[in-house]
Amino acid sequence: MLPYFRIFGSTHISKLMANDPLMVRNLSGERANDGVPVGVFRNFTYRFRSGSFYELCGSELEGKGLMLRLLGLLSPPASGEIFVDGLLVNGLGIDGLSDIRNRKYGFLFAAPFLLPAFTVLENVAMPLFKIAGVEVLEAKAITEEILALVGVSRIATASIEELNGLEGMLTALARALVHHPHVLIAENVGSNLSEYEAATLLSILRESGRRLGLTVIATIAPHVAWELADVCLEIGTGGVKEIIRRNQRG
Repeated sequence: MLPYFRIFGSTHISKLMANDPLMVRNLSGERANDGVPVGVFRNFTYRFRSGSFYELCGSELEGKGLMLRLLGLLSPPASGEIFVDGLLVNGLGIDGLSDIRNRKYGFLFAAPFLLPAFTVLENVAMPLFKIAGVEVLEAKAITEEILALVGVSRIATASIEELNGLEGMLTALARALVHHPHVLIAENVGSNLSEYEAATLLSILRESGRRLGLTVIATIAPHVAWELADVCLEIGTGGVKEIIRRNQRG
């Protein structure tokens, strides 16, 4: 176990293990078609497990992007319930949802959105100050551990302008992981990378999720042929189909 976990304490870890990080019940999603709501998927019930990588499959029209936004609490569902660590989040206001996302979620978007005025280490450490309230020396130690986990320790002091595309996305991944979220939402992974670079990023994302015990839910860029997710949730006209690709633990 990484020394990083010491900042949360054993009570927090016990509570985390007692509930699934994310569960949905009778979840339905809609999109507007000429101003008229059209059902994309309905009555989806599912438990997402710690340490597993879930790929949302299917065309954008069939709703994988919509599903990702709902699971990431970025859009409200048409109906159904969403539980994060056993807490029903339906009905929470803007501030309540923002607090859940900040503390329990990490986000990896298609672009890294790094701040050019800061180094790699400084960019990655920011959530520790904003969310976890960690002191400077401990934040530095935690950040160095996460940089080592994703394999970018060598560029810790580099400026953002010095990074290539893959290094930028790995830095963004480290930033998404540094506060130890329970769920990581990854959007259109690899869209701005070569297929080889995207596969490298995905493999590091999968291994990091396993080592930290978090749930990873991702959509993957169409040009990337990577089939190492534990589970594919295929979203189509017939609903959501679970395809097990790798053995689930526990």
